[in-house]
Amino acid sequence: MPDARRSWTVDSIEEGIAAVVDAGGRVLHLPLWLLPGGVREGDVLAVAREGGADRVALTVAVDRDATERAFRRSRERVEGAPPGPHPVGDVVL
Repeated sequence: MPDARRSWTVDSIEEGIAAVVDAGGRVLHLPLWLLPGGVREGDVLAVAREGGADRVALTVAVDRDATERAFRRSRERVEGAPPGPHPVGDVVL
């Protein structure tokens, strides 16, 4: 498999396990120790894969620019939502 770059978004972190969503919408459950220190829910991760048939290495880094863009899009959606109670409760960003 050729070297590859991917993007994951941290959906949740509970009991040392991070649920991350890949670009295809699949949820992966990873031990938190595999991710950069200080990672938070909502962070976008840049993932690079290098290697060959007998060994691979992943580099996982928080993509601060992509994370900020994602939070900005979420804020804009919430601010553009019609007034009144939200059907699933309060949303705080």
